[in-house]
Amino acid sequence: MLHLTEQRDELPLLHSLQESLLEMLPAVQMAIIALAPDPDGGQLVQDSLGPVPEPMFPVTPALVAEVGRLDTATPMSHWFQGGQSYLISALGAPGEGRRKAIAIRQPDWPEADERTAIGMLKIYGNYARILADSERDTLTGLYNRKKLEQKLSELLISRGHGRQRENDPGKADYLAILDLDHFKRINDTFGHLIGDEVLLVFANLMCQALRDEDWVFRYGGEEFVVLVKDVSPSAISCILERLRVRVQEHVFPQVGRVRVSVGYTVIDGQALPPYVFEEADQALYYAKANGRNRVCGYRALVDGGALAPETHLTGSVELFT
Repeated sequence: MLHLTEQRDELPLLHSLQESLLEMLPAVQMAIIALAPDPDGGQLVQDSLGPVPEPMFPVTPALVAEVGRLDTATPMSHWFQGGQSYLISALGAPGEGRRKAIAIRQPDWPEADERTAIGMLKIYGNYARILADSERDTLTGLYNRKKLEQKLSELLISRGHGRQRENDPGKADYLAILDLDHFKRINDTFGHLIGDEVLLVFANLMCQALRDEDWVFRYGGEEFVVLVKDVSPSAISCILERLRVRVQEHVFPQVGRVRVSVGYTVIDGQALPPYVFEEADQALYYAKANGRNRVCGYRALVDGGALAPETHLTGSVELFT
């Protein structure tokens, strides 16, 4: 329990839950299942869960369907198939665009084992809500500015200590700032309630387009920040362009089409978090000033002569509105 409650991030907390359950109930097997809406209806299983163990048994369509039946009134259920008894529990707020559940199985559930598992799941849920309250934006449910500053500082400190990437050295981490185009016009035309709905839909589109190991934040107003980790220079532009197109093609309720401009930079060699923001903000400003609804990378703009390299960074960021 101590190991569980000392975690400060969602995925390590989830990993700790699995380790704790296996320590107390060594006979069980577990699988984490992440679901997202299927455009054709139903649910799609997502295979990008970040640094958590692989499922200990096959995730069948019948199990996915059972997980999909979890809701606010029934966040936990028992399910039987193939001589196995499953205890299935939601690991997030039912109704989110992407959500996780855990399925724990063994041939039968002795009463003591069931009490232990349910108790640990409740502790996990309570602690996860405490973390969410302190780290999440109240409107969108995304991570907030405070969490962003923490994660970015951790990345820079890690690089400053000379820690080498375990994966392909040709890959890097990136920070992107996303700003909804003409959002003030949406608020003025349709009202702030509709504006808030646009922000909620946009937040869900981002979460569906990115991997679980990436970090999505609401920085303030209509400005959002994404930390995309461990990708190549060509991949980051494709990822952000795919997100831009997804937003462009989505029909927002009552508002219709909405556009987004994106500026990004690689996290590599900057001394302080504001320096990273300054580079991404310069790229965003360029995107806004040159037609909007586009993705611009800071290093590419500098190499192409469109931007002068920043040599005297201010340490403060004012996002383009």
